[in-house]
Amino acid sequence: MVWCYLCNCSFGSQEALNQHTRASSAHSPSYDCGLCNRSFGSQEALDQHTQNSPAHAPSYDCGICNRAFNSQAALDQHTRDSPAHAQTYDCELCNQSFGSLGAFDQHVQDSPAHALTYDCGLCNRSFGSQEALDQHTRDSPAHAPSYDCGICNRAFNSQEARDQHTRDSPAHAQTFDCELCNQAFGSLDALNQHVRDSPAHSGHSTTPLNAFFLSFAGFDFDPSLPPAESYRRLQRYYDWDREDPDSKRAWIDYQRSLAEEFNLWFGSENDLSAWHSLCTAVNVSPLPTTCHGCQKVVRGLYVNIVDLIDWARGGRNGDGVRRFDSLGDLRDYSRRTGKIFSNNLGESGSGDVVLRHLLRFIFRSAV
Repeated sequence: MVWCYLCNCSFGSQEALNQHTRASSAHSPSYDCGLCNRSFGSQEALDQHTQNSPAHAPSYDCGICNRAFNSQAALDQHTRDSPAHAQTYDCELCNQSFGSLGAFDQHVQDSPAHALTYDCGLCNRSFGSQEALDQHTRDSPAHAPSYDCGICNRAFNSQEARDQHTRDSPAHAQTFDCELCNQAFGSLDALNQHVRDSPAHSGHSTTPLNAFFLSFAGFDFDPSLPPAESYRRLQRYYDWDREDPDSKRAWIDYQRSLAEEFNLWFGSENDLSAWHSLCTAVNVSPLPTTCHGCQKVVRGLYVNIVDLIDWARGGRNGDGVRRFDSLGDLRDYSRRTGKIFSNNLGESGSGDVVLRHLLRFIFRSAV
């Protein structure tokens, strides 16, 4: 028994197997088309299929528009005639395309988007010609030369105007400063008189408050203490109560001494240096250049008069005196600390002193 291992058949002799192999279609050679997965019984049949089948016809592809043609001539005609392949002239500035170079040139020439502009770098404006830009630069106030004063932050349109300002303005007048008490004077003579006569340069023995406390024999007065603290020590020393006649007289004399002490340190309302001392004490910066300007600044401020006197007596050192947000806050502070100044200046008939302005605008009622 012999077997055909290809088709699993058995035969009685070798000759029968050979005849089967030769005659069976299962054992005939196959010619396959690799493109379309078909088989043929002969090479001639496969060749005829490859030659005649549309699936194997050559293709000529247009890489631009993804179309295919069956001949090179058809592809060439498509490339030549199709609008998709017509040459364009693109404007990169405004993203437009044109069918001819002439159309593109006319667009560049006539379009407002391509008109030449002349820009002013200072004020961000554009002009259609150099002449218009030049006229703008020459005539516009924005381009006029400015002559600035570095001290008071003002600008002038000519050197002459600035020179006149520098020469005549009180803000540029020469000052003579006292380094010890932070006051400024308009002349060297005024500074020398201040140094000679001011209590700040001659000790505390001649001040009204010192004279008041030293008038009490046996009382150990320490000029370095704040006035309110010295007055409390005086009350304890004599064991005064509120209704004691001596206590009432001492209080009146103490209040009068406070007013005189204030005037000693801060002076007349017509004295710019006195106003500058006050503005320095209440942390006003920069200092106004006129007495009227100083008055306007302090009108809205709330400060304790006794604190101002203490600051002046202490050498005008530190950060100045405390400012309060309201009259009520100032009144509470004055009562709590005992730093009380009675507003009796109007009754005394005192004249043009800085204290009058403080009491009128800062501390209207007695506390």
